Amino acid sequence: MAERSRHPVALALVLTVLLLVAFAAVGCGSDSQGDTPISSEPAPVQTVPATAPSGEHTEALVGTQLITTPRTPTEYVEAVQNMQPVVILFYVPAGVDDQKVLTAINDLQFDFPDYVFLIYDFADPQAYGDLSTLLKVDYPPAVILVDQTGTIDAAWNGYVDEGTLNQELVNLDM
Repeated sequence: MAERSRHPVALALVLTVLLLVAFAAVGCGSDSQGDTPISSEPAPVQTVPATAPSGEHTEALVGTQLITTPRTPTEYVEAVQNMQPVVILFYVPAGVDDQKVLTAINDLQFDFPDYVFLIYDFADPQAYGDLSTLLKVDYPPAVILVDQTGTIDAAWNGYVDEGTLNQELVNLDM
């Protein structure tokens, strides 16, 4: 009798595993019709007015240039005018991810001496003027890379590791 009672449990376990495998196979499938073609043409550069609607994330600004205002920090304006790449970090001193990103940025400054690094405490808006609004920074840490032409090349809201930042900074110089 004990032998008989194990079979329904084993059968139920096998059926459950088979169902999970079937669901995984359906969810992972793809056909060539759903693939996105890759274009070798660069994306057009857009200009974002200072009055752009808020609520959009910083990442959506990649490929755009900012229109600065009198409240934009002079160090940012001068760097763009001098055609220097700019690395902007907004952080909160007490944040764990913020500290990791800040450490990574500080370490990378030595490897990229021709870049302008602007590091702002998010709690001190007088230091960065309207830059967080123009860049649509919703929360720190936020890292924004601006190329020599003033175009936003990459942006992250949240943690980004040093290796990724290093590679993007190398790519920014090309």
